[in-house]
Amino acid sequence: MLNADLRHLARHQVMGLAVQFLLGMAVNLLGLPSQVTGAAHTASTVFLAAHVLITLGLLAGAAMIIRATARPQNPSRQLAIWGAIAIAATTAAGILNMITKSNWWSFGMALGFIASLLTYGGLLMQARTPSQQSG
Repeated sequence: MLNADLRHLARHQVMGLAVQFLLGMAVNLLGLPSQVTGAAHTASTVFLAAHVLITLGLLAGAAMIIRATARPQNPSRQLAIWGAIAIAATTAAGILNMITKSNWWSFGMALGFIASLLTYGGLLMQARTPSQQSG
């Protein structure tokens, strides 16, 4: 896999995580659709639906990065695996948060977000070209 391709995929993961964070905060500020009415209910429903769709995109992106780093001895392989684990754990925390309504799972999502962002940010830095690293 070319560094440019890996950089492209990692950049999309980082951008997806940023949007995911903002959508999650919007839902948190407005309240869940079951907790609000009127325009806030509509906005919360749209934000939550977008949050779920981006989750699916992040899961797919994590799988694509693992597949892209499948070459043996690829230095990015371990970060790709850790990134996928972080995305999967964060997704599980989100599902459990919705089921149990426990704020501890929301805290788990926050931890997973930070771990994912650090991991994919690390991949993005690792995939820089030599000329970008020296400049």
